[in-house]
Amino acid sequence: MNATNNNSYFPELTGVRALAVLLVYLHHYNPIDKNIFGETIYKLVQEFHIGVTLFFVLSGFLIGYRYSEMKNFSFKKYMLFRFARIYPMFFILSTITFLIPLIYNENVFELNNLLMYVFNITFLKGFFDMLKFTLVSQSWSLTVEEVFYVLSPLFFLLIKRKQIYFFLIPITLICFGLLLVSVFSNFNFYGFFSSYEFMFNYTFFGRCLEFFIGIGLSLIVKKEMLNFNFKYFTLIGFFIIFVCVFFISLFSENGLYGVHHPFGILINTLVLPLFGIAPFFYGLIHEKTIFSSFFGSKLLVLLGKSSYVFYLIHIGFFRNIFVLKDDGIWSYLYLFVILQIISIILFKTIEEPINDYLRGKFKRNI
Repeated sequence: MNATNNNSYFPELTGVRALAVLLVYLHHYNPIDKNIFGETIYKLVQEFHIGVTLFFVLSGFLIGYRYSEMKNFSFKKYMLFRFARIYPMFFILSTITFLIPLIYNENVFELNNLLMYVFNITFLKGFFDMLKFTLVSQSWSLTVEEVFYVLSPLFFLLIKRKQIYFFLIPITLICFGLLLVSVFSNFNFYGFFSSYEFMFNYTFFGRCLEFFIGIGLSLIVKKEMLNFNFKYFTLIGFFIIFVCVFFISLFSENGLYGVHHPFGILINTLVLPLFGIAPFFYGLIHEKTIFSSFFGSKLLVLLGKSSYVFYLIHIGFFRNIFVLKDDGIWSYLYLFVILQIISIILFKTIEEPINDYLRGKFKRNI
């Protein structure tokens, strides 16, 4: 195992965050020229939103690896530490984004705008189709993450009691999500669980399988369940990830992504994490390959640590400062490098110091 002495830290998986955020960046700023590379390659890159799937499986793995045994578990400490990691930077960027229109003499303090702001900073916006892309648009995924953080201790308690719950819980969650859609799709309240497509793509109830596959992987790694001599998990996992993205792209049509199709959703939320991402992560942890060396390198680990900031700023006012003159590959590379530098600076000067300060303060007060 390539983990450090701190057996809950895997540098290779930290480095994978840099890959995940690069994929999301390419998804949002597809640099492929259809006339040069063709429609197939263009559609393939369009489906690089699977970087979010990587994040969700990774979250399930790390939270499961650290907390699934529930030894000396403090829910208060657990949630305060999650708060220290996620919330400060999100709150700062969301608030700045909310206030920027004041520069242009726009009134941001109307009731609807204030309500939208509240829904954003409380992570509630991800439950509403009409609000999911407001302010820091990509932060809809944080609602999914936060629901997982809140509920995961309950999941672990149930799984410890009976292992069958590992399978029953996600089935129950999906059914509950379907029930919410069947009830609330008849109302028009900011798109609250307005459609099955919204539920499966943008809410925890539709994305829960990705987290549970990560939890399952954490149990396999922690209990060392796979002891047979096979050394190609990394390569096979990476190849299957590519194949899954290709098949998802086949379902894109009329300007919609492949995950707007039922089969695209199935591949993205089940096939991809189970047969692609999980083996890839397992291989990175257990196999000494060029992949593990690359993702465990100091540069990739640094980019992985600052990936949360990059994810939050790659769309928004920071990106708008550096207006692209054209849509060429070099322009997008320039923007990517600039945003990475800003992300590292913000991580080192704001995110990390605030996180360390709050964690130290919480430790003293618990």
